[in-house]
Formats: sequence, C-alpha cells, structure tokens
Amino acid sequence: MADPRPNCLFVSQETLDQWLTEERVNIDDDKMTLLPANIRFQVETALRFLSEVAGGGDESKLVGKVKVLEEVVSSGGEYAAGTVILGDNAYEVVEGFVAKPLIDELVARAKKSTDISQLISKIEEKKSS
Repeated sequence: MADPRPNCLFVSQETLDQWLTEERVNIDDDKMTLLPANIRFQVETALRFLSEVAGGGDESKLVGKVKVLEEVVSSGGEYAAGTVILGDNAYEVVEGFVAKPLIDELVARAKKSTDISQLISKIEEKKSS
C-alpha cells in the first residue's frame, strides 16, 4: 500500500457527523466544504489504523497510518465495522475520510485576492494624488 498522500487531512466519521450537525461543513458528492471559509476538499473513504489486535505483530507497518479504503481492499484487506483483516493480522480501525485540499481552487482564490488588493492600492493611490 502506498504512503499517505501529502497535504491530506483525516477526518473521522464521528468528527464529520459533528461538523455536519454544527453546520461547519457541507458535503456534495465527493467534495467537502469547510464553512464559513468555503475551502473545498476532495474526500475519499479511509481507515485510520489504531492497533493490531490478533497478536500477530504489525508486519505491514499499518498502525498509526491512514489508508484509503480502496487501497486496503485492493491489497486483500477485508473491512467490517471497526476491523480490518489483512492476511494473518487483524487491526482495530476508525472509519473516516481523507480530505485533500483542492489546490487549484485555493491558488485561484489567492490570485483573485492579490488582484483585488493591488486594485484597491491603485485606487487609493489615485485618490491621494
């Protein structure tokens, strides 16, 4: 399984449910928007590996890591309610989501903000002339 993606955030299902109740996020298909900042993330179902519970050791070195569910399944893992079975190992996991910021949108917002700041500066310069 590949290493976690850089610049990603793991959000547990419990945390996401709380944020939804508090209206701190919106979910639209595979996009999550943090409110009120309107910062958007691409989300994928993922698992956070808490411990190896079968006593077989952690040969795959998964404890403490977050893996996208699709990666776990494609590696032969079987997921069921808080547990992943992978070979002779059983892991306690927390279900949630990997949230990857939509960088292109953030860059566009930053550029727009910079353009507006420059425009305001030019207007203020003309006013003071």
